[in-house]
Amino acid sequence: MSSKISKKKKSLAEKEAERAELREKNKQLSDQLAAMPRTASMLERFTKWRMITYVCLILLPPYGLYRVWSKESTFVLPERVVWTFMIIVYLVQLSRLMLFS
Repeated sequence: MSSKISKKKKSLAEKEAERAELREKNKQLSDQLAAMPRTASMLERFTKWRMITYVCLILLPPYGLYRVWSKESTFVLPERVVWTFMIIVYLVQLSRLMLFS
């Protein structure tokens, strides 16, 4: 035996009230989203200054670290720490290679 549950059909006035309620919620959420601080997108991080810094980090590590830690730098603290650690490891491995091979 199958039992069917009949749903109450909503009147036009109820549907309009729900739509108005959803519009109001949508407006509130969009206002909250607009008020939130905007984070930088990935493309905004690849500036000309940063690209030059990346090249310096690879070819001239001490000068690259200077550019990472300078006041004009756009690198945030976690990026600075990671780049510093990577350059230290790079220089240690390079010195090991030159001294013991």
